[in-house]
This record gives sequence, C-alpha cells and structure tokens, in this order.
Amino acid sequence: MTTPRIIVIPGSVRTGSVNAKLADAVTKALSDKGPEVIRVSLEDYPMPIYDGNLESEKGVPANALKLGELIAQHHGVVFVCPEYNASMSPLLKNTIDWLSRNLGETKPYANRTFALASCSPGALGGIRGLSHTRDVLVSIGADVITPQLAVGPAGDAFDDGGNLKQDRHRAILDKLCNTLIERAAYLTKG
Repeated sequence: MTTPRIIVIPGSVRTGSVNAKLADAVTKALSDKGPEVIRVSLEDYPMPIYDGNLESEKGVPANALKLGELIAQHHGVVFVCPEYNASMSPLLKNTIDWLSRNLGETKPYANRTFALASCSPGALGGIRGLSHTRDVLVSIGADVITPQLAVGPAGDAFDDGGNLKQDRHRAILDKLCNTLIERAAYLTKG
C-alpha cells in the first residue's frame, strides 16, 4: 500500500481569511498523521465565471485542467469552505463547476474521497455552507465523508500558533483526519 496523498484547498483567497487559517491547521493535522499533504491556493488557478457559451466557444480553461489534474493525483481532498449568505463561496462554487466539466481523461471527482471544513465568525461555524457544498459534491458523484468540521466563532478559534483552541474542535478535526486517511488509504490499494 502506498502512502495516501491528500490535497487541501481553501475556498477563499482573501487576505487574513479564517478559512485559509483553518486550511493550514487541517494541513498540519493531516501531515502529523503520515500522509503526503499539500495545500494549494485557488489564487494560483484563476478561472472565469462558468458560462456554457464560454465553454462552447473556448473550451475548459487551462487552469481548470491544471487543477483537475492535480486533484486527480491525490486520493483525498479537503475543501475548506467559507460561508457566504448561508451557502458556499462563489470562488469555490465556480471551481467545483469548472472541474465538473469534460476534462478529457481527468476525473477530479471520481475515485477519491472528499472532506469538508469551514470557519466563520458566527457561532455555527459555517455549517449551513457545508450542507450546500456537500449537496453539490454528492450530486456530481463525489464521495464525501460524514465527519465535517465547522469552527466558530472564528475570532477566538485559534491560538497564536494557528492551532484550534477548543478541545471539541480538535476532536472533530482528529476524527475528520482519521476518516479521510482511512478512506484515502483504501484507494491506494487499487
């Protein structure tokens, strides 16, 4: 069995994003457990707003192909999802939409396991956005694990080292990591 490879993708590129901070904490927690983990920024993969006419005229953007290929090289994916108006961020939704298009041989949602996390200033930690993200991913055939992490209120969630302060959040993160690693490891057998 090879070591599982996991990619962590925050759905925000805003300076000071609490979801980017949570993505760093998730990356560290996963890395400490042994898999190969990378964290990427969607800022490095800019894409136009999805438009069927644009796709018909110009095809899938090169950055969608690049990101799709990168995801396809991993057994597990963590989307760290900001909540915008009780749903997912436009940046993350646009990325998911472009990656669901015909990318040739690349199938970023097939044969890999997805996990979801979020962080929000509100007490619910972005959980409403996670529900929408899960629904969208499942509808396009992604395998999404049940454990998910919603961290709130964000203003008091992290210590000076970027670690989650609350025992409850750390326990949920641990369960998310263990479940994702177990499922991703299973995918390395085939």
